Amino acid sequence: MATTEKSPRHIVVVGGGLSGTLVVVHLLRTAPAGTQISLIERNPPVGRGVAYGTECKEHLLNVPAARMSAFADQPDHFVHWLEGRVGRLGYPDQVSPSDFLPRQIYGDYIASVFAEARAQAPDTVRFSNIAGELTDIEERPEGNVRLLLADGRTLDADRVVLALGVLPGEYPIRRSLPFYHGRRYVHVPWRPEVLDGIGKDQDVLIVGAGLTANDIIVQLDQLGHRGTVHALSRRGLRPHPHRPGTPAHPAFLDANALPTTVRQLMHLLRAEIRHGGDWRAVVDSVRPFSHALWQGFSWDERARFMRHVRPFWEVHRHRIAPQVAATIDRLADAGRVKFYAGRLQSLKETPVAAEAVFRKHGTEDLVTLTVAKVINCTGPRTDYSKYQHPLYINLLARGLIDHDPLALGLHATPAGEVYRYRAGLSHWLFAIGAPLKGVLWESTAAPEIRVQARQLAARLLA
Repeated sequence: MATTEKSPRHIVVVGGGLSGTLVVVHLLRTAPAGTQISLIERNPPVGRGVAYGTECKEHLLNVPAARMSAFADQPDHFVHWLEGRVGRLGYPDQVSPSDFLPRQIYGDYIASVFAEARAQAPDTVRFSNIAGELTDIEERPEGNVRLLLADGRTLDADRVVLALGVLPGEYPIRRSLPFYHGRRYVHVPWRPEVLDGIGKDQDVLIVGAGLTANDIIVQLDQLGHRGTVHALSRRGLRPHPHRPGTPAHPAFLDANALPTTVRQLMHLLRAEIRHGGDWRAVVDSVRPFSHALWQGFSWDERARFMRHVRPFWEVHRHRIAPQVAATIDRLADAGRVKFYAGRLQSLKETPVAAEAVFRKHGTEDLVTLTVAKVINCTGPRTDYSKYQHPLYINLLARGLIDHDPLALGLHATPAGEVYRYRAGLSHWLFAIGAPLKGVLWESTAAPEIRVQARQLAARLLA
């Protein structure tokens, strides 16, 4: 299909979470007269998505407020916005840049940023906020594309951005089981009804022990749950907490001579920590180099990182708020949360409960748990070719998308331009956030998303 270069153009952003909303914000700020912008979101309101749509006050940001501005060139933007709301209903009586705040408040902030961008956009830039679910995209002979929604509506566009966020996780036992269709299994842990039907004194099994598992644990505690929460993961690893007041560590990597193998990187990290650096600050000091490091690794090295380093890296890199860690430690000390390392062997539903059998890590010992519900918190899947949603099925069938060599996301450039299946760039289809994990690695947190959104908006309008 020949690409269209006519101006003005119609740009459609699919997904109204953090990444999609910030792309729209930058487009509204900078689009030339006559540009049409549309945002498609299946679960309004815009700006919240999975991460910030929670209503649980105990679900906290994983980084301090000072690092959560929507704009990289205005680092105090979020804190200043908060300061103007101190004391209001639902907001803290005082705020500090070092605070770990409820994610619900951050959702309010992004919604406010979006509303302000809409209000300040010139009348010559048209914007449509569409509640609906995209299921297909067709290339048109005229040089543009047609988007088809689940309810039959269509709209034509010149450029499309996939800002779809993370996918639900893999099934905990990767084969078809009748148990997955029963009422005692929850596959998508961020749905509002996830804890429905769990009695105060009933036990629960969480498969996984990462950030989402922590959310479920603290939410159960907030609701007065008194039963035991069993958290099972392959290695029994848990995210480490932040340590408030840890000073920043000076950069020890040379941008002009970055390590090109996982072994080199880990050797440098360990040496820096041995020389007296706090491991948290040392790990954080790598973050500005993460994209260059990842792109400097061959695909074989990236596979080596995934196979040998990833589980340990993630629990050190993606840390939790001190308050969340304290809650989980309190519950673990009281025996109300138990962590296990092992692999699920079977899941079945009995007339009164769910029965899960797992094998302890490194042994042949089997453990049987009887629980009210099994909640899948294994983390998001990344292989878009295996996710059974009409949009991905249709885009794959049309050859409009492909996964990267490790199936960590879509095959795309670091700038978000999406490759066709075993072919070149489409020049009209773009992605942001989670789908770029294979080419950027660090691609789902706010500090990375805000930069991607600004750069992508400029590319769309070029």
